[in-house]
Amino acid sequence: MRTFALPTGHTVITKRLPGTPVIEFTTTNRNGDVISTVRHSFAESVPLLRTLACRTA
Repeated sequence: MRTFALPTGHTVITKRLPGTPVIEFTTTNRNGDVISTVRHSFAESVPLLRTLACRTA
């Protein structure tokens, strides 16, 4: 699991779903309310994770 703080004040939490090759991305607003949850295969997730890591470093 990894948490990324975005410049907009939103937060993206990533976690791997146990026993599956799926990564879940949950986006919350500044108040901690969940505004989006999406699931992608590991292969689809790699470019997304790379982008998040580069933009929030």
